[in-house]
Amino acid sequence: MDQQRLDIFDLKKIKINKSKAELEQTGKQRQKAVTSAELSTFVPVHRDPVADIEQTEAKMIPELLPLRHQRMLASRFAFFRGTAELMERDLKQQYQSMMPVVICGDAHVNNFGFYASPERKLLFGLNDFDEARIGNWESDVKRLLVSIELAGEENGFKKDDLYDLLQLTTKTYRHAIKSANKLPLSAVFYYSFEIHDMIENIHKLDDDAPEQMEAVLQNLIKKSQNSNSEEIIRKMGTINNRGQLVFRDNPPRAKHLSDAEYQAVANGYEKYRENVRQDIKVYLANFHITDIIRYSVGVGSFGTRCFLLLLTGIDGSHLILQVKEAMPLRYNLLQLQVQQAIANGLQAGRRIVTAQRVLQYSSDPFLASTRFGQRSYYVRQFRDMKESIKIEKLDFSSYRLYCQTCAFCLAMAHAQSPTSPMLRGYLRHQKVLDQGLADWALHYVDQVDQDYQAFKKHVQK
Repeated sequence: MDQQRLDIFDLKKIKINKSKAELEQTGKQRQKAVTSAELSTFVPVHRDPVADIEQTEAKMIPELLPLRHQRMLASRFAFFRGTAELMERDLKQQYQSMMPVVICGDAHVNNFGFYASPERKLLFGLNDFDEARIGNWESDVKRLLVSIELAGEENGFKKDDLYDLLQLTTKTYRHAIKSANKLPLSAVFYYSFEIHDMIENIHKLDDDAPEQMEAVLQNLIKKSQNSNSEEIIRKMGTINNRGQLVFRDNPPRAKHLSDAEYQAVANGYEKYRENVRQDIKVYLANFHITDIIRYSVGVGSFGTRCFLLLLTGIDGSHLILQVKEAMPLRYNLLQLQVQQAIANGLQAGRRIVTAQRVLQYSSDPFLASTRFGQRSYYVRQFRDMKESIKIEKLDFSSYRLYCQTCAFCLAMAHAQSPTSPMLRGYLRHQKVLDQGLADWALHYVDQVDQDYQAFKKHVQK
């Protein structure tokens, strides 16, 4: 297997001086070098999952680890979400297509969702980029497929139905790559998947689209209108003994900072303001910091340093920004020397911001990176019209359409890389991959189960 590494975030790797036709031909050549049969072959892995997890957690906040473990032990899917480093490492041991594109790196079914465009339209797409890198398209597809199986089994769906869905997901991805390759570059660049487009596309995928999915989407449209900073502070805020509006403590998840920590985050905010767009810099001049709290989120990110900033405007309105620690790629945390990992981490915020702007159709205008305390962070608006579909509440027909939509969006995100015609060349006439990658995913689900059981045994000692 070709062991060349593509995980360093160097955008020069996707700036290849070739025409679309030449890139497609390169993809066809890669198909001969690494066939679909090889790409679908599961290569057994040998490592200690507990040791790898502990190495990752050594960079996290110790008092949050018990809650992190509690979240990871909730189910195999929750464990899978919290251990991206294991699959990153394992993918390096598999056959790889070695065609560089910007990938999400953690494209499981719960890392897709809705977010607001600057025009306040509700868009659907990838929404987590902590593991984004230059990598192989199949890394994202394989992680998506494994998550579909794990989440689907939790929902109680039939194994045969899920196996068909795994094949359909890869087929949808292949066809979307084909469609994107036919579009002009400008059409791909400006492409967006607005919620009404999503509804229309779902009806194209299935003329008899389930009423449940339609109802879910219509409800999200209504719900998103109330997801803003004012609503959040009403839920999370309180008046302190000095009559000031502040965040409510809920330790250890939500906790106020020491004076020194508060000042460090405030200094990081000032550096962040230097990195935002000029129009956002002017807008933020209307606000001052009212409060800062450490507030942990997610599963994989739970335990990292994450803060919420409450900003108050000159008119008394509020804006809540999330300052989230940008960790080095999980695989690099396991492989690099300590000093190399630290140096890599200082660039992580910029990597995540860049990848999000490439892979998302229209990114948060407040998105930018910063540094403080020898760590890298990225900043974004907190929960602004951000919504997600609760996949555990979907029937199978709705779940199938949701997974197809994720596959479509993933392909369009990959199509943003100038090297994406190589994917078209590789995937051309490769129906065999639909079943092949489904089989690979089932093998990896068994690996996840082994890792989960080992971790559960370790934690419950």
